[in-house]
Amino acid sequence: MKFKDMLLPISLALLTTWGIQYWFFGDKRSVSQGSPTEFVAPKSKIEMRPLNKEIDFIDQNRISPEILTEVDTDLAKYTFSSDGASLERLEYKGNTVKQLAGLGSIFPVADTERENKFLLLAFDEKTPYYYSFISRKDNPESIELAYKYESNDSDFIVKKTFIVYKNQYKLDLRVEVEPKDGIQKNVETRLFFSSPLMVSLGKEDVISSVLFDNKDKFKKTALGLLNDAIGNYNPKLFGTDSKYFVHSMVGDKDGYAQRAYYKIVDGTKLVSILEGPSSSQVQSYRIEFYFGPKEEGALAAVDVRLEKTLDYSGLFSIISKFLLMVLKFLNNYLKNYGLAILVLTLIIRLLLMPFSIQADSGMKKRTEFQKKLDYIQKKYAQDKETLARERAELIKKHGMPGLSGCLPLLLQIPVFIALSNLLRSSIEMYHAPFALWITDLSAKDPYYILPVLLSGAMLAQAFTVEPKQRFIMIASALVVGPLFASFPAGLSLYIFASVGLGVLQTFLVKKFKTA
Repeated sequence: MKFKDMLLPISLALLTTWGIQYWFFGDKRSVSQGSPTEFVAPKSKIEMRPLNKEIDFIDQNRISPEILTEVDTDLAKYTFSSDGASLERLEYKGNTVKQLAGLGSIFPVADTERENKFLLLAFDEKTPYYYSFISRKDNPESIELAYKYESNDSDFIVKKTFIVYKNQYKLDLRVEVEPKDGIQKNVETRLFFSSPLMVSLGKEDVISSVLFDNKDKFKKTALGLLNDAIGNYNPKLFGTDSKYFVHSMVGDKDGYAQRAYYKIVDGTKLVSILEGPSSSQVQSYRIEFYFGPKEEGALAAVDVRLEKTLDYSGLFSIISKFLLMVLKFLNNYLKNYGLAILVLTLIIRLLLMPFSIQADSGMKKRTEFQKKLDYIQKKYAQDKETLARERAELIKKHGMPGLSGCLPLLLQIPVFIALSNLLRSSIEMYHAPFALWITDLSAKDPYYILPVLLSGAMLAQAFTVEPKQRFIMIASALVVGPLFASFPAGLSLYIFASVGLGVLQTFLVKKFKTA
């Protein structure tokens, strides 16, 4: 085979590989489905109010002991603190998704970092910190905890009531601010809640802002690309997400969030800030939140819009959701997601078998056509008129070879992309083991054994095709191995099994035809 004949296929293979890596497996820094109603905060009060991200506390020294209150539901365990009347800790139980057991997304902060308390209510001037625990009320579907702040040093009385739902990852906060008698002073409050924290992932986690603006346009931006000087008026949904969790406001029927913006802390954490209206009258608002995993059923149970935060919610979302449903079904019987991936691979190969057999037949026809065409071109190299006539006769007799040989590959590309997105971001795959050294199908192979085996399987496959195509497949095998070194082990397992089954299929078809 001449080098010029190989140049185009190799270039296309490398370009396709780069395109898949860049567009589908690169860091998804920003996803937007419309331009939200935004504003840029000025640096002075002349133009408009600047963003208020700082907190000044009334009571710097402790005046009462901290009271911790635990709330257990079927899904999670919440720990609330009287310091700041805040959510201190959130741990998941794993009753619905096994991988959630022992994980958390909210953790206590040091007393020196009290401004980072979760669901802290801040005021435009002095912010109260030491609340009194008032009551606990158990309802059939929820549990309510009430906290109150009242002091001679303050011009207002504050009451915060948390409503924790027993069968959902939903938490409502009712805020009541009442000026004291005779006080005619405008009061403006802000509510702070931080992005999910997953200690085990560390810097590998990806924190992003997520919001639906007041026109229901969705936008998601990674922390590294976020401009925290930009705010949003009256968002419908506002918060943050990470690889596996979401912290977001999902309901604001009383119109509390007049403005919403972010604060970047240490370059690794995003704090969502909801800014309430300014008023000298009694204020009462109920705000709804979702604090939980990025699991399709859990998200939809609270607000279907939250499904937009799933990293497999893009172009191939339907395929991703279907594959996840199949994998979960298989895992219920096999008790191993690695085995489920192998069975899924077998099912896909069986479904594609008619196309693969047709492609092999088409490949042979193209090879025969090319041989006859080469013969004619050599025989009539000096007689262009006869060459054109013979070429036309050859095409009339055998037909122009099509691209049916590429069909099985083209059909597998959407599955490949959907499965990769699924394995990278689905909480069901987190720390899901297979066997031996593969203890986490969502992470790369720690010893790069699967990528090496994959290259070996592709080299074996190269010797099942015609010599003219062999060089291209060998080159592809050498490219794919290093490429898959950074891919999830589950995806490497899928491709390795698919290639292995392809080699077996070719061998069996040849055996059958020989027999």
